[in-house]
Amino acid sequence: MANTISIYNFKGGVGKTTTAINLGISWAKSFKVLLIDFDPQCNLSNSIAPDHESPTIYEYLKKVMHDHEINPRPEEITPYLHVVPGDLQMTQIESNNQFISFGREMVSKLLMHFHREYDFVIMDCPTNFGVLVKSIIGASRNILIPAIADNFSMTGVKTLMTYLAAVENHSLNILGVYFNMFNNNMNLTAKKFEEAKDLFGSLILENTVSRSIKVGEANDAGESIADYSPDNHAAQDFMKLSDELLAKFNSQSLNPEFILPDLLERMKG
Repeated sequence: MANTISIYNFKGGVGKTTTAINLGISWAKSFKVLLIDFDPQCNLSNSIAPDHESPTIYEYLKKVMHDHEINPRPEEITPYLHVVPGDLQMTQIESNNQFISFGREMVSKLLMHFHREYDFVIMDCPTNFGVLVKSIIGASRNILIPAIADNFSMTGVKTLMTYLAAVENHSLNILGVYFNMFNNNMNLTAKKFEEAKDLFGSLILENTVSRSIKVGEANDAGESIADYSPDNHAAQDFMKLSDELLAKFNSQSLNPEFILPDLLERMKG
């Protein structure tokens, strides 16, 4: 059965889509991987499956809503890497009364149709912590959190951990927080990394991914940075990160020390 992984942070511009693409392509060299583009902006789909002919995530969810038969037909990128494309119409999901009430169950039901076919199902989430994101995280077994050292803060991480606690997915495994677009030449960046490690311990992943213009170029070309520019520092970083993550499955749950009780109470109320 597949390891389901949500890629999420409520901060924008941290590289969620880039992370999903590069991990997906990296793992697909050894495992069977499905990428699901839940973000209405469809950046993942536009990068690696711009001319897709397969059903979108919105079309699949509509079938779940109406109890129609689902015949999974993802877009094949390579024999071991498939994609369920995104859809602008996903913006309508947040206001759908049926999804508001049963979104988590619907996403779980949809994922069950893919579980047996893949080793990893990686889900690129939108930024907004609304019904859709709560449903995705609620149906996930794992979550990976990209962050940028420049805007790292103790309160920001604790707020995010509190959001995750509010989802009440007690089987959720926190793969960790990793620093993306990392600049080793800046003292402030190095200081933020050490501060994060001191504050949150194993929640902060050891491997960072360097800032590089080549990463954006690779996204535009629909390739991983490892395939587009294998000698690039970011390419090597993503390979190390993907190896580190393979040892993190089923390793750590939410630490109550990282949750803000007052915020959690307000969210539940």
